[in-house]
Amino acid sequence: MHAVFWHRKAKFQLKQDQYPDWVMFAVEEGSFHYRIGEVAGTAVFGDAILCPPGTLFEREVAEPVSFHFITLGWQAQPYAGSLDQHHPSGDPELPVHLTWTDGNRLSSTYLYIHQLGRLQDEQRSLLWNHYLQDLWQQYRVEHDLAKSEHRQQQKQRQLDPAMLKAAGWLQQHAFKQVALRELGASLDLSPVQFSRKFQAAYGTTPMDYLTAMRIQKAQTLLLETEMTLEQIAERCGYENGFYLSRMFSKKKGISPSLYRNMHRV
Repeated sequence: MHAVFWHRKAKFQLKQDQYPDWVMFAVEEGSFHYRIGEVAGTAVFGDAILCPPGTLFEREVAEPVSFHFITLGWQAQPYAGSLDQHHPSGDPELPVHLTWTDGNRLSSTYLYIHQLGRLQDEQRSLLWNHYLQDLWQQYRVEHDLAKSEHRQQQKQRQLDPAMLKAAGWLQQHAFKQVALRELGASLDLSPVQFSRKFQAAYGTTPMDYLTAMRIQKAQTLLLETEMTLEQIAERCGYENGFYLSRMFSKKKGISPSLYRNMHRV
C-alpha cells in the first residue's frame, strides 16, 4: 500500500505508535529493539517485524538503522507447505518476527526494491506486490526446511546417545586443541565410523561442526573487539591468524578483515 526507505536513522521520532493498517519494518542495516504486547526482541539485517493494525508498537534504535517501512494488506494464497495456519491475518500470536537465513538472496531482493523508484506508479505497485510476496514465500520455505531438518536431527539424536555425548564434548572444548581421533576412540569408534555416525545425527561432519562454532566466535570477536587476527585465532582454537583467515574465507566467502570493515558501524 505504501513504502518508505529510511537510511541510517539514528532515532525514531516516536518511541511508540499505532497504525490503522499492517506495517512491516524490514531491516537492511543496523538494529532496533521493539516490543508489541508481550513480545519483545531486537531486529537486525535478515529480520522484519510485522505489527497488526491498532496495536501499540514500541521501538528504540540500538544502532543507526536502515529499513523499509511498509504499509501492507494481506490476501490469502494457496501454499503447499505447513505454514498456512501462521498466515498473519489469522494468527493469534502476532506480532510476527520474520527471519531470513539466505542473506544473499535477501540482499538481491532489497537491491531490486531500491530500483523501483525509477518506474511508473502502476508498474512500481505491481512489482512491490511481487517482491513482498517473494519475501513472504522465501520466509515460509526457509521456515519449513529448518523445521523439517530440526525434527530429523532430533529423531537421529534420540537414536544415538553417543553422538549427543560427542557433540556436548565438542561444544565444551571447541576453542581448544581438539583431537577428533581420540574423541572417536573414547566412544569405541574408528575415525570413519565416528564421522559417519556424527553426520547421520547432525547432518555435518565432526570437523565441520567444530569449524562452524569457531567461525561463529571469530565473527563475534571481529565485530565486538579490537583484537588482532592472531589474538582472535588463539581465542578460537586455531594455531595462527593465517590458518584462521584461510578457514574464515573458505566458509564465509570473505576475508576476516573485509568482514570486519563491511559489518562494523
